[in-house]
Amino acid sequence: MKWVSADIEMYMKAREFVDTVVVPLIPITLKGDMIPTVEMGEFVSILASELEREYKGRLIVLPAFTYLKEEEPSTLTDRVNLWNSTFLQEGIKNVILLTSDPDWKLNEKDVQATLLWMPSISFKDLDKKYIEQMVKSQMKSIHSIVINLWKKEN
Repeated sequence: MKWVSADIEMYMKAREFVDTVVVPLIPITLKGDMIPTVEMGEFVSILASELEREYKGRLIVLPAFTYLKEEEPSTLTDRVNLWNSTFLQEGIKNVILLTSDPDWKLNEKDVQATLLWMPSISFKDLDKKYIEQMVKSQMKSIHSIVINLWKKEN
């Protein structure tokens, strides 16, 4: 489900079946070479959309958690952990943080949610069919992680 009114109406009617939220982690910077940072966000957004499409009715893809690339890691983990605890209090069983920013991996032990890090792929100058193949390949890894999360709770 997406963060749109029609899908949220559906969520409110079937809340007991939706136990997972996906939060895309999107870095922002206006310093230096911005392209790699922008590409991380593009890639994560595409993966989040694919997850939503494939698991509609079982998970909600929330609006992105955007942050400045220059922010202190401890501030970021505090912020994302507040999101996580709020969702858990509302009955969500699994919070998945989806990112391509390697800085999150350095602080993964401090994050109280499932962190899925996928190396970013630049889509600039790539054929559309090749992009689709690359995304499908990455999604296979994500699928197995998500399915294992759901198996653990049963």
